[in-house]
Amino acid sequence: MGRSGSTTSRRARQMRRVLARWQRSGLTLREFGEQREIPLSTLNWWRQVFRRAGEQVNVASKGVPASDAAVFTQVPHVARSPIVPPVLEIVLRSGHVVRVPVGVDTECLQRVLQALQTTC
Repeated sequence: MGRSGSTTSRRARQMRRVLARWQRSGLTLREFGEQREIPLSTLNWWRQVFRRAGEQVNVASKGVPASDAAVFTQVPHVARSPIVPPVLEIVLRSGHVVRVPVGVDTECLQRVLQALQTTC
């Protein structure tokens, strides 16, 4: 039997798998423990043991079968168009704020402002 807080004992390997399942579950640690009748204090204690040992539970580590290890998928980077800050903000009496970007069509802006003033 391993020492208290050992990360290599049979119990540690079991709890590493349990915590990896919890991380994939999307549940809070409390919910996960309640569903499996594992005390929250036990789950928290083992999390601390693994943290102190410098382990991350969701990363495959010694003693964790591949079926219990986290799976990572590369997500391609999507280029986003730069956010252009507004040049002008117009605050109407109603409290509505109109943010006017660079290059706005002035006729369109006038129609928007007129519509807002008559409806607000």
